[in-house]
Amino acid sequence: MRGVPELRAAILERRLAGDSVGFVPTMGVLHEGQLSLVRRASAENGCVVVSSFVNPAEFPTLDESSPMRRDEQRDLALLERDGASLVFLPEVTTLYPPDDLTRVSVEGLTRQLEGASRPGHLDGLTTVMLKMLNLVGPASVYLGQRHAQQIVILRRMMRDLFMNIELVICPTIREADGLALSSANASLSIEERHAATCIFAALNAARAAYNSGERSAEVLRARMTELIAAESMARPDYVSVADAASLVELARVTGPALALVAVWIGPTRLTDNMPLAWDVA
Repeated sequence: MRGVPELRAAILERRLAGDSVGFVPTMGVLHEGQLSLVRRASAENGCVVVSSFVNPAEFPTLDESSPMRRDEQRDLALLERDGASLVFLPEVTTLYPPDDLTRVSVEGLTRQLEGASRPGHLDGLTTVMLKMLNLVGPASVYLGQRHAQQIVILRRMMRDLFMNIELVICPTIREADGLALSSANASLSIEERHAATCIFAALNAARAAYNSGERSAEVLRARMTELIAAESMARPDYVSVADAASLVELARVTGPALALVAVWIGPTRLTDNMPLAWDVA
């Protein structure tokens, strides 16, 4: 469905029937990582709403050849198979009408890491997510740990705005060699795909060092940078060891923390992260 009245009517019908509503936001071109969120939402809710929307406020230069362009019929078949109840495929003008003036920003959190590398990107995320959450009105929303900064930002936004929605975090789904599933992976050549394994190797090395007793964030960052730099096709954008709740860069790891990286592999930018001192259930 593409219209707001249609979506709201369908959700209201399910809610009146006693179904809890789970929400999985996507940009389409679904892979196993996103589908795992749909399956978990289906196991925990009577009604699962999935959105498929490429947000121009996050990706203003996306062109028709991008791997993030939607293949709707393929996606709909996969979503039906894996338990989606309703699929929302809005047009840009539905969510951003010509007279739209409102933008949402979580001060500080949307300016670092991804926000520093891609100005405006995370404000676009918070804006469209607040719109979607207001439209769907879910009891719970499902996100993958690969989007760690988005999770931190959305958790803070929902807390600050008194939104009674559970944020369910699911483990990152990876290929056998550790590469996190992402629609961006489709842009990699065979050689680039092999080079991209340095990302997981770097994160895994940081976690192994932490598990062996290393607590200096500088040492952990240096180890990750070293492994990424050893791959000739890789160029780090940022390498971070940050507090898991605030994303503030750490000097020492004394509590829950994240190792986060953004790496250019040829012309493709990939992001990933690894929890330190905790695990995603």
